[in-house]
Amino acid sequence: MKTLVTLLLSLLFTLHAAGGDATPAELLREYSKSLVFVEDKEGAGSGFVATIAGKQYVITNQHVVAGHGGATFTLLDRSPLKVGTAAAAVGHDIMTFATQPDAKAMEIMLDVEKNAAIGDDVVVLGNPEGARVIKPISGKLVGIGPNLVEVSAEFVPGNSGSPIIHLKSGKVIGIATYVIVREMDTLTGRRAQQLRRFGYRLDSIKQWQPVAWPAYNDEFSTIAKIQARTQDLAALLTDMARSNRIIAARHTNPAIKVPLEKFEETVSRSTVSATDRTRAAQDLMAAMRSASQSDIEQAKQRLRYDFFQRQLGEEQQVRGQFYKFFDEILKAQRK
Repeated sequence: MKTLVTLLLSLLFTLHAAGGDATPAELLREYSKSLVFVEDKEGAGSGFVATIAGKQYVITNQHVVAGHGGATFTLLDRSPLKVGTAAAAVGHDIMTFATQPDAKAMEIMLDVEKNAAIGDDVVVLGNPEGARVIKPISGKLVGIGPNLVEVSAEFVPGNSGSPIIHLKSGKVIGIATYVIVREMDTLTGRRAQQLRRFGYRLDSIKQWQPVAWPAYNDEFSTIAKIQARTQDLAALLTDMARSNRIIAARHTNPAIKVPLEKFEETVSRSTVSATDRTRAAQDLMAAMRSASQSDIEQAKQRLRYDFFQRQLGEEQQVRGQFYKFFDEILKAQRK
């Protein structure tokens, strides 16, 4: 009897080993009805259906749906997917939508740092370039952080919102979110790009914020305007560095354009004095210094969603450098 049991266990082990881990193609077949296209007139992203605390949700990135109130959700077989209330994850670029699809939901891995290991195979199932084609992208798990995982799977725009699946377990360990591009010196003296790809973990979310779309979209618009002014200020600094000339016609942001026009009007007069010219330059730098901070300070008082608060923090770091630059010029002018 003992020998028979041993033989049976050996046979089961052999069959299991022969089967091995699921392949990317097998996972795609298994979860074909759980993959979601997230689209609107301006672009497309990805999403997937998974179970959280016993309930089914469509999961995608906040940056995929933020500012896209008319986004639609479609399954791979082109059938529309109805979604309900939304919630935004605190500290994560993740949003969920309640749903009750007739599909097999994906399973989320808990305690990723305990159940997955560096070097494990992963696959990203998503919609590259928003082309409405699901393409498995294989790679390795190369890093695990408190809120993030890093993978070598070469996902691209359009894959945002795609599940990062741990191949051995078949469970979702994260959601493909962003790529960092860094310039690296090589032995030849040339500069080469190094790309690092990150996804937010789903098991590390501690808090959710219910989404009220009018307020959420208003905060998205606020951040978009702040980011646009940051770009305009950066363009202004580039003009100053390249030619030591700043031309109002090149700028559209009122906080920058109006002071520039006033400065140009003053210094272009044929009878302007040296004192007036100096005062005009000081007024311009003071206005640019103010432009570096005024919208940031206003936004601090009204942003409530964590996702936009974190974006504001990133903008504030850049604007702090702008403020310091204009402040130093202003101080030099006043000496």
